[in-house]
Amino acid sequence: MFDKIKLFCFFASFANFAFAQVWSQLPDLPALERDDGVAKTINNKAYFGSGLRTGFTLGGDFYALDLVTNTWTAVASMPAGAERQYAVAFTYSNCLFVHGGSGSGALLFSDTYRYDVTTNTWTTVAPKPGSAVMAASSFTLNTKAYVFSGRFASGTVSDEVWEYDMITNVWTQKNNFPFGGRWRASAATLNGVGYVMFGKDNAGSIRKEIYKYSQSTDNWTKVTDFPQPKGRYYVGMQNAGNKLVLLGGIDTLDNYHNDCWFFDDATNTFSAGPVLPSFGRKGGMCCSNGNNFYYSCGVTAVTRVKETWVLDILAGFRENENKATFSIFPNPCADVLIVNYSYNNTNCKVELVDLLGQIVFETNFDSFIDKKINISHLEKGIYFLRFFSEEKLIETKKILKE
Repeated sequence: MFDKIKLFCFFASFANFAFAQVWSQLPDLPALERDDGVAKTINNKAYFGSGLRTGFTLGGDFYALDLVTNTWTAVASMPAGAERQYAVAFTYSNCLFVHGGSGSGALLFSDTYRYDVTTNTWTTVAPKPGSAVMAASSFTLNTKAYVFSGRFASGTVSDEVWEYDMITNVWTQKNNFPFGGRWRASAATLNGVGYVMFGKDNAGSIRKEIYKYSQSTDNWTKVTDFPQPKGRYYVGMQNAGNKLVLLGGIDTLDNYHNDCWFFDDATNTFSAGPVLPSFGRKGGMCCSNGNNFYYSCGVTAVTRVKETWVLDILAGFRENENKATFSIFPNPCADVLIVNYSYNNTNCKVELVDLLGQIVFETNFDSFIDKKINISHLEKGIYFLRFFSEEKLIETKKILKE
């Protein structure tokens, strides 16, 4: 067991070095750890919330991550009694919609809530007709959201597909998914096409196929299989950098994954991306903004977490650009923190940020020069050291002040 731990630490450290320009750790979600919540992006803010929290309590609380400053703000919670996990979410204009999921006991929801970011208020809109489902998947095409499959209260997996018009507030049932239902599948939109992948079917099999949906013909087509031996579910999937980005999940052998994959719709092929430099996980909340893929919380093989990470998709494909070595020691640290780095640019800066996003220290750097930062006056706790070049965030490291 000890050898396995050492091996993991080595690969985690290697991944953090090799992909320093790709994965960056952001401040943790400022609330309880959770899984099976929802996340969506509106106007350069990512909204995360709901889910099953540490202590097995259902969440209706929501938080906005400012994607410019990487700071968190608590926003209005869902109304009392609407707390849930396994919901789906979609957006239009300045509104976030949260639909379905499971509540306390065997309760499943068919309701839909709309959150207006401009007024910070929640209102109820039309519920989905028919039976409620949990752990469905959804994607958006133009002004319409598509809610795919999920699991009924009976335990049967649904093959239904429903369309929700976010302008007219009307639900319409579409053709059933012809390949058998899935729950805890992954779904996203790429170049005007809806994609669904992974999930567990009615027979309990964990799938590995990817399908695409034609809005004009209301038909589904199988595209290809995931190029790994096992299927998965609880995988994060979003459109970022003009590709589908997939992260983590759990397979048929209960292995928790931290690998990342890209799907290219031009060639219908997958390619391996940078491994998340942390433990494998499932059921986290993910969203995207331009070329960035955001992932927060989830469950590892041991516990729930509230780590938040961002993946720069374009950086994953850049070659021979400014290569960086950015290390800090000691960590944990009680007094003097040493920053050791090299970067092919002289316009560099570091910021030390607390959990509230407040900058407690900042300084400009010249390349190839170590810097000593006196943190003895700071309160004990967690801080984040952010490294910038040309005013662009390159990497974030977590620091424990003793």
